[in-house]
Amino acid sequence: MTRDELREGLVRLAAFVVGGAALVVLAGVALWSFGGGSLSRAVGLAFAVASALLVLAGALAGLTTGPVHMDREGGERRRRYRTKEERRERELLAVGLIAAGIVSFVVALALG
Repeated sequence: MTRDELREGLVRLAAFVVGGAALVVLAGVALWSFGGGSLSRAVGLAFAVASALLVLAGALAGLTTGPVHMDREGGERRRRYRTKEERRERELLAVGLIAAGIVSFVVALALG
């Protein structure tokens, strides 16, 4: 991996994180506008829901890290073994989603 590829990947990751946080904040503002109360509590609730969904997605991704994968080609199901690289990518996806859920939960706790 070159420095340019790493830089591009980090820029995409930052854009994804900022975009996701913006969507959660917008959902919190929508909750606040409909329900009233404190804006920080509404945004905190939105982050808490997002953290639960991220941890759930991470757990589901972690359950699919096994060596066997079912492919569908033209309506036919075929059993295929994953390579070590594919398994590693799936494990990293699960860990990343769970870590993002934990960070989102900490933000929710900070907002109250």
